[in-house]
Amino acid sequence: LLTTFVGCFIIGFIRGWMLALVMLACIPPNILSFAIMSRLRSQISARRQASYADAGNVVEQTIGAIKTVISFNGEKKAIALYNTLTKRAYKATVLEGIATGLGTGGIFSVFFCGYSLAFWYGAKLIINEGYTGGQVVNIVLAMLTGS
Repeated sequence: LLTTFVGCFIIGFIRGWMLALVMLACIPPNILSFAIMSRLRSQISARRQASYADAGNVVEQTIGAIKTVISFNGEKKAIALYNTLTKRAYKATVLEGIATGLGTGGIFSVFFCGYSLAFWYGAKLIINEGYTGGQVVNIVLAMLTGS
């Protein structure tokens, strides 16, 4: 991966340093959107796992002390507590799905905006600086693969 990173940037700057320099501006927003999505998912996932662990503890304690639970008519209370904890885990799972969907959309949005910027500026370089279409595509693919 390190070789790909370095090699692609070298190819991009050798083939056309002006477009490669503009493409560098796309890397920080990409990293930022990925970092935000990863952080949100990890926080929500931790909350979901904690809820499932709590629900598992309720089941374990209930089964471990089943004679006591039955003698005090605690089955309904244990079931209600288990249902509450699994509903909390379900809500966290739904939130994790929403965060993943929005985060992936944000990442692809930044990614495709980078493509747009690259091809727009590449067209200007073709007209004004004598770049070729193949050179622009080569630089764009090298820089995006490296990033």
